[in-house]
Amino acid sequence: MANTTAVANHYDGPDLTEAVFDAVRDAGFDPDRLDLDELTALDEFHALGRPATVALAELVEIEPEMSVLDIGAGIGGPARVLADRYGANVTALDATERFCRLNERLSQATGLTERVRVVRGDALELPFADASYELGWVQALLQNIVDKSRLVAEIARVLAPGGRLAIFEAVQGPGGPLRHFPVPWADDTSGSFVVPAAELREVIAAAGLEILVWNEGPAAQIEIIAAAAQLPAPPENGLTLGLLMPNYEARMEALAQNIAEQRIELLQVVAMKPIDGP
Repeated sequence: MANTTAVANHYDGPDLTEAVFDAVRDAGFDPDRLDLDELTALDEFHALGRPATVALAELVEIEPEMSVLDIGAGIGGPARVLADRYGANVTALDATERFCRLNERLSQATGLTERVRVVRGDALELPFADASYELGWVQALLQNIVDKSRLVAEIARVLAPGGRLAIFEAVQGPGGPLRHFPVPWADDTSGSFVVPAAELREVIAAAGLEILVWNEGPAAQIEIIAAAAQLPAPPENGLTLGLLMPNYEARMEALAQNIAEQRIELLQVVAMKPIDGP
């Protein structure tokens, strides 16, 4: 998930698995038999949580048994949702070892190891064959990637003809570059690479992908609000992103300031690799 020292250092740290499963036990749950709904507030390490994942899945029209590559999967919350709710077969790739370990343990506890395969690897050098996936899935990754052209080109390479790319990201809003730090994905500007939506559109087009859906700002929020109305509220059980994120409150406060100043907006994208493309 990282391609600079600053980004790698931001996500590095002590092992998370023991702390998270201590919290699971403290919440009164069986650590060997967890329900996805019990993990809602912890599992979704991106803006607007599970409704954002479900909204994107509905836009891209995931089908049972679809082969999905979740790039920058983190601890695997979206991968488990795609596997459990939609019946997809998901490869969850991330560069951070401690995230991969926790992903494996949570997938085991939720009974999803047959549908969620965890791979540690570099998003810029995907360790997969050409045309091997029907769907590429990206959430909360691009803000940590400098070379977005290389990333999207790699995803396009591993997509089968007619395969799709689904993206949900924070992009630079009309208020200009981020001003307030730390944010959830970076301590300062050395690890944050948020770009305007127009720049990302050029990157996707240059990779030879055809844009099918482009929901920017309010259009993305409408889709996510609609998804939220169909989902239960996150439970108040102590299993939150605060277990994963140092200085959680300060990061969320800085994020809120950037949003208030329109320095960040949300973007949903669905793009397709042409059937007759290269």
